[in-house]
Amino acid sequence: MADDEKVFDQEAYIAESKEMRLKYLEEQAMFALKIAVENYGNAVFPNAMIAGDVVITHLLHRMGYLKDGAAKVMVVDTFHLFPETMDFLREIEEFYGFKAEVFCAEGIPVGDKAGYDAKYGANLWKEDIEQYDKVCKVEPFQRGLKTLNTDCMINGRTRWQGFERAWIDQFENAPIGGGLAKCNPIAYWTLEDTFDYIAKYEVPHHPLHAQGYPSHG
Repeated sequence: MADDEKVFDQEAYIAESKEMRLKYLEEQAMFALKIAVENYGNAVFPNAMIAGDVVITHLLHRMGYLKDGAAKVMVVDTFHLFPETMDFLREIEEFYGFKAEVFCAEGIPVGDKAGYDAKYGANLWKEDIEQYDKVCKVEPFQRGLKTLNTDCMINGRTRWQGFERAWIDQFENAPIGGGLAKCNPIAYWTLEDTFDYIAKYEVPHHPLHAQGYPSHG
């Protein structure tokens, strides 16, 4: 090999390829969000504040949709979230300048854990998990979508999350005559893509991720 012959830098190539991929995924996700927000009515983003969701929050902010209220952020408080989760919600509300619409068990004021315990029982999740899911997750979620009068739900579903999601696209169930459309802006992202993006843009993310929690629902 000649002394002046250029040596292939594998690490530099990998880094450049990753940068190209992130740029493409970002543009693709923003295009999907633009369609969801500007072509449907009252787009709503149910935000669980997991890694993919904080990326979507960041993108909605960059596009100005949080500031002008074009996209609403919805949060379901099950009263059994890690304490850090609702603290983190307040942190990103301040950071990005929006106010989330929080929904919880029917008949209970937001944040009233004592009221929830008195009405439904502090150990409902142990005694009847199906009823707990209905009271604390399903009903508030459905009520939130109805209250916010949305016809397009933005969410962080991705193909790597299991067989039932392996073939999802960026849009699902968008009937021409009406009904709820689903926008999956990061459908084609891997978990590695998500954390690479968070690191690149220093996206505020849930403090429990740093402690090794992949999920915190």
